[in-house]
Amino acid sequence: MNLSTESLARSSSKHPWWTVLAWLLVLVGAYALSSTLVESALDGTGGPTQTLEFERAQNLIDERFEPLDSNRSQPGGQEDADGGRLTLTEFILITSESIPANDPAFVEHSQQFSKRLYDDADSLIVGSFNDYEPTTSLDETTNLFRLQIFEDQDAHIALLTDTAAEFSRDGFRVLVFGDSSINAAFSELAEEDLLVGESIGIGVALVILALVFGAVIAGLVPIVLAIVSVFTAIGLTGIIGQFIELNEFVPNIITMMGLAVGIDYSLFVLSRYREERDNGLNKSDAIAKAGGTASRAVFFSGGTVVLALTGMLLIPERTFIAFGVGSILVVFVAVLTCLTLLPALIGILGDRVNGVRVPAIPLTILFIVGIAIIPNRTEAGRIMIVAAIVIGLLIVAALLRRFFGISIPLLSPKLPSRNLQRRGFWDTITWAVMRKPIISLLIAVIILGTLIVPFFDLLKGTSGISVLPDEEPTKQAFEVLNEKYGFGSDSPARVVIDGNVDSPHIQEAVDKLESLMAADPGLQPPHVRVEPGMNLAVLDAAVPGDPFAQAALNTIRRIREEIIPEAFAGVPSSDYIALVGGASAEIVDSVKITDDYTPRVFGAVLGLSFFLLLLAFRSIVIPIASIFMNLLSVGAAYGLVVLVFQKGFLIDAFGFQKVDQLEFWLPLFMFSILFGLSMDYHVFMLSRIKEHYDETGNHADSVAFGLRTTARIITGAALIMVAVFGGFALGDIAFFQSMGFGLGAAILLDATIVRSLLVPSVLRILGKSSWYFPAALNWIPNVSIEGKSPDSLPPTSPP
Repeated sequence: MNLSTESLARSSSKHPWWTVLAWLLVLVGAYALSSTLVESALDGTGGPTQTLEFERAQNLIDERFEPLDSNRSQPGGQEDADGGRLTLTEFILITSESIPANDPAFVEHSQQFSKRLYDDADSLIVGSFNDYEPTTSLDETTNLFRLQIFEDQDAHIALLTDTAAEFSRDGFRVLVFGDSSINAAFSELAEEDLLVGESIGIGVALVILALVFGAVIAGLVPIVLAIVSVFTAIGLTGIIGQFIELNEFVPNIITMMGLAVGIDYSLFVLSRYREERDNGLNKSDAIAKAGGTASRAVFFSGGTVVLALTGMLLIPERTFIAFGVGSILVVFVAVLTCLTLLPALIGILGDRVNGVRVPAIPLTILFIVGIAIIPNRTEAGRIMIVAAIVIGLLIVAALLRRFFGISIPLLSPKLPSRNLQRRGFWDTITWAVMRKPIISLLIAVIILGTLIVPFFDLLKGTSGISVLPDEEPTKQAFEVLNEKYGFGSDSPARVVIDGNVDSPHIQEAVDKLESLMAADPGLQPPHVRVEPGMNLAVLDAAVPGDPFAQAALNTIRRIREEIIPEAFAGVPSSDYIALVGGASAEIVDSVKITDDYTPRVFGAVLGLSFFLLLLAFRSIVIPIASIFMNLLSVGAAYGLVVLVFQKGFLIDAFGFQKVDQLEFWLPLFMFSILFGLSMDYHVFMLSRIKEHYDETGNHADSVAFGLRTTARIITGAALIMVAVFGGFALGDIAFFQSMGFGLGAAILLDATIVRSLLVPSVLRILGKSSWYFPAALNWIPNVSIEGKSPDSLPPTSPP
């Protein structure tokens, strides 16, 4: 059997119920995996996979001080002296701006809190709350308790945070801060953002699809396939996560990517099927033709996206790997559903896919009015409910018309004709651009180049606790810690000196190092521990403010590049090893490793994309032009993200949260995602251009035809992606906001400026040389993305 996208489509449509049954079994398996393995599969953390300087520093402390300390501090926790169970530290802050800590009312409130903890959280806490002595702030408004909790019970941290929230009353605030409470806050917000993103993306996508197809049933099909893709991919993480470290944000990435590509791929194929039916093909042949053309383009588009996403797997950092694995999984599943499940559903529905016709203007007005009047529209499910109500009205109108002959005015339109040869807006734009290609090219490059400029002010790091919304109790605890006690977390900068610390010249250097660190404005005076018997000295200095802020990261760089060299000036480098560790140092090292790997990722992604496009279009010019155009749109998106989130341009208008620096992983993540997604439109559009060119030989007409016939579909697909990404940008976590905004902005730029100005002007300037393929490369297999070998086509006349 000749396995191809066309044969796969034919087979799936001839045996549709077996295909649907197979996918139902897949969904049952995904559900089983989700309910049993996914939770444990998503318990990973971030951080590099290589041993970087911060980790080497901590390893030295653990190795050398372990024999000396029976209860040593570790990154993951410390041991309880009584039972040997590992414990974690959680800060408890009881604060009041009106009642001093020594007031009987303050004491009484603390005792009531202690009693409730004993009743509700005894299994979580080491000992009793009364066993912990408070540290009172200088202004006597706050008591700080360093509570120990059992590490094997940290999943029940809500027992502590919920009790604290209950006692935040009567002029008191009880706040919790520590690794477990921070992780719980992020997980809860990530889940909420996931629901918000899903509901907005699905709701808006459903309305756009109904408008694009002019039919409700056709609009529902891509939604179904996208949901199947997302659910299946999340289930697969249950298996993958047992071998590769994934984190709690992977489902967010899978949902965002799955809705975007799953809907778009189905949109491309379904629209081609309807086009072929309009051209007179019967159902079976139309499915096969769509499978041999649009499905083939989807196959190559998905391959390009997957190749771009593999760039993230090259970076030895767990966040990149986790996001890359999740994205690749859902793209792979989305392509598979498009090649198999979609032809099966079309085979079952046939022309009923055009059922429940859509009146464009009334639908749009009803949806906009619904969004305007519904309260708290950005809450999870609200926009999806509006979309469901509007679509439900159309279905009711269709049922009344069919069974009772009742036509509701404005909701019972006639089936519109779809004349692909009609000269419309995009055809007019394309010909206008091609008449002045050089001017159009310059305009597009100037616009995109101007947007790129802010990117050069990019600051990379991680926002840490500051990405949480201001009303989040964990963030409030951090702010109180910083305000009242001079530090925002228990994450000091750790300088480790490995050498003969008993020798006079190293002792003198360590003393000087202590003085320099104490004098540095970015550090509190260090606590020094020198162990001559272990040849190790450690200086721990608390970092004021957020240890992940740019100021803290610059402090770490200053320690490494200025303070240590000054302190050890004159000491032979062979006599000591100086390392800087701690949470801030981890971010500095992570930023450095992403910078080091950026050229490799760019080279791998661009190289693989070039080869795939070369294989798909059998042209050496098209891949180069496509890469150039995509790099421009990605660069413009980078600039917009920096302009809005880092510089605060229109930040209040968008309702986003300003950050001091962008997440260190975001630029490379956006590059991998956007480069792949942008290629989607280029592959789909160029495949139509190439198909028409092979049939007619007229280059200019083929460019206009390709843009004209794909305009409605690509515009709809782009709006859907913008809606999906925009839905995630409306979440509460700042790095999801910047990621969603950046991805949405890039897709919008790509579908407008790049498609309307760059593509036609570049192809017009290149002319027939766009399809130049050196004879020396004829050994490369001719896979022909259009589904036919050009050699089999009749000769064409010149333009």
